[in-house]
Amino acid sequence: MSTIIMDLCSYTRLGLTGYLASRGVRKREINDAHTVDELAAACDELKPGVVFINEDCFIHDPANSQQIKQIINQHPKTLFIVFMAIANIHFDEYLLVRNNLLISSKSIKPESLDDILGDYLNKEVKNVGAVNLPTLSLSRTESSMLKMWMAGQGTIQISDQMNIKAKTVSSHKGNIKRKIKTHNKQVIYHVVRLTDNVTNGIFVNMR
Repeated sequence: MSTIIMDLCSYTRLGLTGYLASRGVRKREINDAHTVDELAAACDELKPGVVFINEDCFIHDPANSQQIKQIINQHPKTLFIVFMAIANIHFDEYLLVRNNLLISSKSIKPESLDDILGDYLNKEVKNVGAVNLPTLSLSRTESSMLKMWMAGQGTIQISDQMNIKAKTVSSHKGNIKRKIKTHNKQVIYHVVRLTDNVTNGIFVNMR
């Protein structure tokens, strides 16, 4: 399985290389990309099974973010794992936001990577499909509320605007926190911003 690592941190590159090698991936199948253009060319040439990207490599440049979005769309059979650049916050979860796009903390445990990458690392399995995880999605009400919440509006303001009880707002907030696997508003904001950058946003269930 060909893999690509795009991360400015040498420790992360070393850690991922060691992890992949310990799971049977050959050194020659583990490739580095230093720029988004290099990543695009490598994905076209290698058709990798998995690509690891640190968001710091693109998030500060809208053109790079747009190109990452295009790369992800152009390679639906490649699993892209984007590491969030969050400092000094404990968050070791991961979220599947598209069939081939997973957003993760850098604190993700090797056992969790094993669960995610099991079929990708198994040379006997051909044409790996989607990761066996539920894709993050919100109801229309949750999506509307999340936008207001991220814009700095409080429970009472949201309650007034949506014409629902404050208790209902709190209940919806609880659902959002459960789905994004954190009670930390800063992490939720980060997940929303990152997802907006590399996709068309968190899926909204229109039913």
